Amino acid sequence: MNRVFILIFSILLPLLMYSIGNIGDLFSNRVFISNIIIQLTCVFFIFKDQSIPYSLNKILYLFFLFFFGIAPYLQFLSGSVFFGAREIKEDEYFFMNILILFVIAVYQFSYSIFLKKKKTLSKLKFIERFTINNKLTKTQVLFLLALAMLSFYMIFRANNFSLLSMLFRGGEFKESIIENKASGLIVFRLFQPLSMMCLLYYISTRSKNAFILIILSLLTFIACFPLGMARFSAAALYLPLILMTVPWIRKNNIFSITFILGLLLLFPFLNNFRHYSENQEIHFGFNFDMFNEGHFDCFQNFTLVVMDDIVTYGRQLLGVFLFWIPRSIWPNKPIGSGAFIAETEGFYFSNVSCSYFAEGYINFGFLGIVFFTIMLSYITARLDKYYWTIVYQQKNNYFRVIYFLLIGMLFFILRGDLMSSFAYTVGFLISIWF
Repeated sequence: MNRVFILIFSILLPLLMYSIGNIGDLFSNRVFISNIIIQLTCVFFIFKDQSIPYSLNKILYLFFLFFFGIAPYLQFLSGSVFFGAREIKEDEYFFMNILILFVIAVYQFSYSIFLKKKKTLSKLKFIERFTINNKLTKTQVLFLLALAMLSFYMIFRANNFSLLSMLFRGGEFKESIIENKASGLIVFRLFQPLSMMCLLYYISTRSKNAFILIILSLLTFIACFPLGMARFSAAALYLPLILMTVPWIRKNNIFSITFILGLLLLFPFLNNFRHYSENQEIHFGFNFDMFNEGHFDCFQNFTLVVMDDIVTYGRQLLGVFLFWIPRSIWPNKPIGSGAFIAETEGFYFSNVSCSYFAEGYINFGFLGIVFFTIMLSYITARLDKYYWTIVYQQKNNYFRVIYFLLIGMLFFILRGDLMSSFAYTVGFLISIWF
């Protein structure tokens, strides 16, 4: 079946991209060929190993397929630019395609080496510590319920005690009493995911009570309502729940196909609720126009960083690791790399993306891209190996939740910027620790 998917995509993608390219006047043979190589390479690594239906490695190639493959090609053909940025030239598109192929080669080579590295005993013992061997006591169940209720209350309070406000991310029904940015970070990065983590922990136990499961599910569904959250948060929190409760999605290539359809269908659908109003028309369906919108700006921003040689020599990375220090204490604290690019390039909008690999360049130039790529390959390879060789068959091992959460968060980290995605990931992991 995996060979069938690779064959189908290998035939349809070049034909589709070529037919789209011939419609306009901006077609370029070298951009087309280099871009198709990126897309087909991604397809190969997404579908090549049917015995591993989902992994951090596959998430990386799913990201590359859409954000560094399909989207840039369509943007090149339409001459799209975002937020007042300068036009990206044909030779720059081609150069970046070659650079991305180089990144893929470095990543895959490093990933293969790290994947073969033997597991140490200390790592095995660390993962075994997450195993839930016994039935939960009444005290433990009450503690889970208390944490879930605390999570619900904090979100309820942040939305001015309005259930309707909790259901929408923005728009006329949204109410908020968040006093400052620091309060918002604590509430939505730490307390909001807490109810989901309690539910996932309870699902991981050997013996479950239906009434407790229903209560935890209701608290979670309202506190973490998918239409009331940022899309990456919804994906990161609900992917573990889906993977743990829907067995068929863990078979063959169903996860990858579902992820692709979700990005094409759910991603634009959830965008309806960013600024929702009562009379607003809801759109649902395939929307290829979204590739020419600012949601898919990270290739162009990556291009600007490299071509305009925007380098801070580690200052942005310092801001990532010290994100928790308030700006009132550190007035010169670096802003997110997306906002930094917008400021440097004179964008009229600052909430833009900065891909993980652009973060590498913006910190240390081309060497930074190589370093960031190797670090990413090490982390994904080790976590993939730990999961598929130790945790996969252990349904009562809570490490599964960490792994599933990182599958969702990796997509956000790759799109960037790193300061925001790293802070959210740390917040979610602290919720897991609770």
